Amino acid sequence: MLRSVCVGLVLAAFFASGPVHSAETDAARHGDAPLGLIAGSVAGSETVLAADMASLFPPSDLSILPILGDAGAGNLARLDALTVDLAFVSTEVLTEAAAKDATLHERLELVTRLAPQEVHVLARADIGRLADLAGREVNFGPPGSASAITAAALFKALQIDVASSSLDFAAAIERLKSGAISAVVFVGGKPSPVIGAVPPNSGIHLLPVSFSETLAANYLPTRFAAADYPNLIESGSEVPTVATGLVLLAVTSDQESGAAARIARFVDTVFPRFAELQAEGHHPKWREVNLAASLPGFKRNAAAASWLLGEQDPPKKGPAMAKADASQGPRLAGAASMSNEQKESLFERFIEWQRGTER
Repeated sequence: MLRSVCVGLVLAAFFASGPVHSAETDAARHGDAPLGLIAGSVAGSETVLAADMASLFPPSDLSILPILGDAGAGNLARLDALTVDLAFVSTEVLTEAAAKDATLHERLELVTRLAPQEVHVLARADIGRLADLAGREVNFGPPGSASAITAAALFKALQIDVASSSLDFAAAIERLKSGAISAVVFVGGKPSPVIGAVPPNSGIHLLPVSFSETLAANYLPTRFAAADYPNLIESGSEVPTVATGLVLLAVTSDQESGAAARIARFVDTVFPRFAELQAEGHHPKWREVNLAASLPGFKRNAAAASWLLGEQDPPKKGPAMAKADASQGPRLAGAASMSNEQKESLFERFIEWQRGTER
């Protein structure tokens, strides 16, 4: 948890050190544009995932520019405007955007599908269930953010009308502690350091979010255990919740901008060393990622598809890369010969297996 907070603060300081320029501006200044990778807020797991990936690149290789974002509509807009090369985007946000823009799937493509992101609903002690929030003020998060869009969609699906507010997480928690609002929604990979930092016995608890047929189309069932948040959950207890998806997207390959070449270098570095990201010292969410998982309605980035099919020239293997290849088998356990349905089924079974190991 401490590592996640530190990485977030480092990225926040980096981001605050000056304005973020477009790839074209940086290219003009430095002669070789860095790869712009827009993630989430300081509190978001996406920020740590971005830092984990950036750490795989030596200074002499491709320069990675991690940028703080919202994993939501802001990230999608920056990517679509070609001011970044890669963006973390919530699948809830992507679904909403695709419903409004029928050509979105032609402009954007999948690099990889990431781990599900859990929905955290923190509430005052007098609130025992989601239905109790009807008519009360609930903070959804900054407009357009993954948390805000997911929260709005979730409460709409459950037919619970609340008065939503749009504060950032830190300000919302203070208002929750004072009793000024009744609940706060935060979407992010568990264990989240900001949720873990809520003081025990502070009159705040995690509300259960029960999975139902109503939520089956857009969410996965999951739960929080005491090991995730010992400050909020008693030993031996658990709190059910749901999770939404997270993807890493690129703009459909454009050779002239240089983005395609930068993304190919990114894939050729990160994908072969995927097992390193799953090792201790990195965000535990990496252990729930299947690089071969697809995204219905969107094609896969050419470099990522080529790597999964084993068409790239094999890189020179150090011990860590050899270990990664051994753990993944022939390109993620025969991904090249698997149908999309088989890949999706494997991904679902992997998540269920992962949940079982946490019990």
